[in-house]
Amino acid sequence: MERLFLVLIFGSVAALASLVFGPSARERAVNRRVSAVRPGRQDPLALEDQELAQPFSQRVLGPAVASLRSQLLRFAPVSVRRRAEDKLLRAGRPMEVGSLFAVRFLLLTVMLVFGVLMAMVGQGTSVGRNMATVIGFTFAGYVLPDLWLGGKVNKRRQAIEHGLPDVLDLLTISVEAGLGFDAAIQKVAEKFKGPVGEEFQEYIKEVKLGRPRVEALRGLSRRADLEDMKTFVASLIQAEQLGVSLAQVLRIQADQMRYRRRQRAQERAMKMPIKMLFPLVFFILPTIFIVLFAPLAVHLMEVFRAS
Repeated sequence: MERLFLVLIFGSVAALASLVFGPSARERAVNRRVSAVRPGRQDPLALEDQELAQPFSQRVLGPAVASLRSQLLRFAPVSVRRRAEDKLLRAGRPMEVGSLFAVRFLLLTVMLVFGVLMAMVGQGTSVGRNMATVIGFTFAGYVLPDLWLGGKVNKRRQAIEHGLPDVLDLLTISVEAGLGFDAAIQKVAEKFKGPVGEEFQEYIKEVKLGRPRVEALRGLSRRADLEDMKTFVASLIQAEQLGVSLAQVLRIQADQMRYRRRQRAQERAMKMPIKMLFPLVFFILPTIFIVLFAPLAVHLMEVFRAS
């Protein structure tokens, strides 16, 4: 029974892979029409030799992953695709949406097969435990890409939050020295590396492509997804609409950003004793007790045995 179940699992995975990776009916029809229109375009043997000379990753894995990406993007709902695009945008675009779907699908399939194998190894256990094992591994395969992407988003947000006060200081100095706002942002994009500089470089690219400044600033706020950035962008948009001095607004925002960063540092410092409580109680204090009282316990045991 277990062999039949395993054969069905691997047969389903193979059928799904052939359905995803294999050419569709439309692609086969196009290939037949191209072959009919351009017969003898290249020598088949020479073409085969060229393909075999390529590495395995370019010859097999690359087309397979590309086909998987296209198929998953075609069948994915629009709402799921938009949520993934927004999350990748906040993470700094580490990959495309299709690549994320492909990684999730492959990891889900591998973890499902691994969970089935683990359940078959522990065949002496109950059916409910085996089902829980399969469901747990499958859920882990689905959740792990989201956890990785969420970590990328949080790390990028922290980097932007930490570097934003310094950016505002440079912006303020540049504007007060006589530079225009876009030229000051260009200076920031050149001086700062990492997520902060990348976001302002993206703003410069959008402005050069003809996007209005207000929309480019709102795009900057949406990509960062940070409260300090939203406040900064809102103040800039309001200053531009009302005709307020931009240097004065930047000076006020820079002072507020530095004050908020100091408050966050003080908050993290006040949390440190609570975070140190767990390792202190469970790791450090037991070791100290063992070092101090172990010789006394050995001595008392020897005294009781002698008496």
